Amino acid sequence: MTLAEFWPQCLRRLHDTLPVQQFQTWVAPLTVGEENGVWVVYGKNQFAVNMLKSSFAAAIEAARAELAPDMPALLFKTGKGQAYAMAPNVSDGRSAAGPSEKEAAAAKATPKKSARDIVAERMKQLPPDGGQSKPAAEAEAKPAAKSKSETARSQQTARPQGETHHSQTNLSPDYTFDTLVEGKGNRIAAAAAQSIAENPGQGYNPFFLYGSTGLGKTHLVQAIGNELLKNKPDAKVRYMHSDDYVRSFMNAVRTNSYDVFKQQYKQYDLLIIDDIQFIKGKDRTMEEFFYLYNHFHNKKKQLILTCDVLPTQIEDMDARLKSRFSWGLTLELEPPELEMRVAILQKKAEAAGVALNEDAAFFIANLIRSNVRELEGAFNRVSASSRFLKKPIDIDLARNALQDIVASSYKVITADLIIDATAKYYRIKISDILGKKRTRNIARPRQVAMSLTKELTNLSLPNIGDAFGGRDHTTVMHGVKAVAKLREEDPELAQDYEKLLIIIQN
Repeated sequence: MTLAEFWPQCLRRLHDTLPVQQFQTWVAPLTVGEENGVWVVYGKNQFAVNMLKSSFAAAIEAARAELAPDMPALLFKTGKGQAYAMAPNVSDGRSAAGPSEKEAAAAKATPKKSARDIVAERMKQLPPDGGQSKPAAEAEAKPAAKSKSETARSQQTARPQGETHHSQTNLSPDYTFDTLVEGKGNRIAAAAAQSIAENPGQGYNPFFLYGSTGLGKTHLVQAIGNELLKNKPDAKVRYMHSDDYVRSFMNAVRTNSYDVFKQQYKQYDLLIIDDIQFIKGKDRTMEEFFYLYNHFHNKKKQLILTCDVLPTQIEDMDARLKSRFSWGLTLELEPPELEMRVAILQKKAEAAGVALNEDAAFFIANLIRSNVRELEGAFNRVSASSRFLKKPIDIDLARNALQDIVASSYKVITADLIIDATAKYYRIKISDILGKKRTRNIARPRQVAMSLTKELTNLSLPNIGDAFGGRDHTTVMHGVKAVAKLREEDPELAQDYEKLLIIIQN
């Protein structure tokens, strides 16, 4: 089967299984091509490619495995290839020329702005105080005069109402978009989150955010709730951990109060559940959550879930739930890159009123690479030391405050260690990196490993060449330059490089 034969049939399968808006927004614009004998699916930008990988790649690859089993796995990347018309529907004879008039009209009516554009516009509209002050119109709408007793009652109830509102939502007032630091690791997720806060339940439902612990998932999802309440104060919002949901259900079982339990959650316009993976293995809880999920999806109420892995990788989770978790938008939070870690430290220092030397910020950011939570913990230690000693934070103060971390993080990094880590990351053999193969899937990891060896060791170019199977130093130099250029032009390779840095140094 040729690519020209495969892709129209693949489009038909996706069209028949996906919601119309989802197909028109994400799948219809895709193009395809062939590189070195491998079929490639192109997205128009990195955001589209990330969506493709997280939500549609599995279905496309399944179609490839069934229709063209002799072809290697598909590649997904940014670019522009050939567009093909969708294959006709055999059952009803619909034209393969494209979607129906109704679908085309719906797609045309869909706003063309990207989530990132919405974020930028929303941020420009925010008042200088972050939107916390009440509009003047609200004050004007109040009666001109009140009795002393009315005024007293108003003053007495103002604070308790605020506290009650916070207890009802369980949101932290500190987790907002204003306090969120954006970087490569969370920029797409932050843009999507802003879009959801603007139009909950309309597009990305559910919003499934996954990633390792300490990367800022809780901050981001709670920021959506706080932003929605700022725009719509009457919205019913609730944030909770999955453990709370499980305990709530167990209490309903114990007290035979299922109806109360169901109505408790169905009332919300936005429900955020953190670490949804902890309901796995609990059959009755999963079944009840399945019905709750269907309620939110059918009523177009927004559901937001976080997890440590992809939905399909949650072991012992109900298969129906794993499938439904992928219906909306699934995004991964990546470890923060150096610039983002520095920005986080500077923002923390500004909020704490502490003087942070820029060199010290880079020192701490280089020392703590794995996640935001550990980075903030390190800053708190350094900040406390600064206040105690009444000194600004410079490199010497930071080194003394974090001397145990400095000592534990030290390890000898060798070319062999880098080669091994790179081979495992790209799922190739060490012998491939050291061998003579020059295919792209081998040559690119080899060049990345050479560049990492140049950055992380003191080896000379000839010594690096010797470590990589006796290559000439000019080959090493070419590889290092090629990777440096690609890190600026290819976001995916830049992310791979940053991940490998973290893996090797930690």
